[in-house]
Amino acid sequence: MAEKRVKKTKSKLMMGEEEEKVDRISKLPDALLIHILSFLFTDDLVLTSLISKRWRFLWCSVPNLHFLQTKKIGHSDGQLLFNNYVENFLEHRKRGMDGDHDSVITSFKLSMDRYDWSNASFLDKWLGFVVENKVKEIKLGLWEEDTDENGNGYYPSLPKPLVNSKYLTILNLAMVELNCRYPFSFPSLKSLNLGVVRFAEKDVLDNLLLGSPSLERLELSNLISDHKLHIHSDSLALKFLEIVVDDNLVERIEVVNLESLRLSCVSFDKINLSVCKRIRIFRLDCDYDMKDLSSLEYLISNLPLLEDLTLSNDECLALKLIYISSESLKSFSVENSRDNEMNVIVKSAPKLESFRYKGNHKFSITMESSNLLNGTFIIVVWPWREDFDGDWFINLLNFLLNLDCSWNKVTLHVDTLQALIFPENLRRACRSSLLNWEHLRVFATRKLERKSELRDALLWMSPSIKTLSITKRSSLACFCDQLL
Repeated sequence: MAEKRVKKTKSKLMMGEEEEKVDRISKLPDALLIHILSFLFTDDLVLTSLISKRWRFLWCSVPNLHFLQTKKIGHSDGQLLFNNYVENFLEHRKRGMDGDHDSVITSFKLSMDRYDWSNASFLDKWLGFVVENKVKEIKLGLWEEDTDENGNGYYPSLPKPLVNSKYLTILNLAMVELNCRYPFSFPSLKSLNLGVVRFAEKDVLDNLLLGSPSLERLELSNLISDHKLHIHSDSLALKFLEIVVDDNLVERIEVVNLESLRLSCVSFDKINLSVCKRIRIFRLDCDYDMKDLSSLEYLISNLPLLEDLTLSNDECLALKLIYISSESLKSFSVENSRDNEMNVIVKSAPKLESFRYKGNHKFSITMESSNLLNGTFIIVVWPWREDFDGDWFINLLNFLLNLDCSWNKVTLHVDTLQALIFPENLRRACRSSLLNWEHLRVFATRKLERKSELRDALLWMSPSIKTLSITKRSSLACFCDQLL
């Protein structure tokens, strides 16, 4: 009887181990597996066919195709192998779609680091296939081998099959030339991104916008053109515009229904925005060539619906003293890189609710109205240091005293709490109340050490504090701050 119990126990244990080894992924429905596979590069996608019989043809139903050719591949043999690979893949995909009418291609991404003339016929065939199958998204980058980092080199013309794509909703182009040889027809296009694109003729952009009546988002960066650009659109659809160009390439923006605008490396004092009266979100990355800063105040005050404003001051020392006036502004952000000095005077902003600053301690803000603001300050230490001396704390104290506004809640972001722990000798030398903050939050990237010392230092700095929290900031939050 004992032996039987032992055998029974062993069998149960073995059954438990077998249950642990069960392939749970294979139990998922095909639709969910296909969705998971859609996040893979096409090279990795094909390899999944070796997993089992069930997986053998799953890749044929994945709606997203992403082909990447890099310079690591040898030029002649590698080019031929890449072309054959894409050809064979699309041929298999075509056969699969003939047998499965529910199979679709929604996204096609192709990046070639060694594009040359010999690829033109292949490219036309590939794009013709996906356009014919009602593709929704195309991202195309054709980097020619002899093109330098400044974009000088050969730019292939936009392939003809792509010029007329009535189901396309997202189009990203890089390293191509746009011309007026064929009329553009993108009736469903919602988002257009042109990066390192050459305009062969003056009217290319106008024709492109005319052929995209549903366009909502337009992003232009590092464009090449012999002509100044006038961005004009009477469409009520186009609401988001981002421009990152050099050499004052853009002179006029006339988009009647524009709601969000970002200008980077563009001299705002040389741009006409008189038609754009519906802008609610405006970000300006200041250019070194800006001469008359009074035009910035005029520009902002003449945007009657502006609610969210971001000014980014680059290393060029372009913005030292700024005046802000806006009757509709609710949120204001300033980014001040490296070691620049910057002073902001808010002359009139009755609806302003929040202010955000990221940069060094060489900054001051004064607000003439008595709005209660929520302030966020990301203090950047430049150059980086481990130890903080007396000069650092004196500069930090001056920085905090120069935040001359009525604050409701204040949030301080630092890398280490040590940057805020004012030394004892400084606290003994200055015993009077410095700030009148009532609600304060502190976030630190590194390990929270010496919290009690920090609490004492902050209460010395602002004895009126009623609520105080000290929290470790996640790496994700740090990453998001860098993006902003």
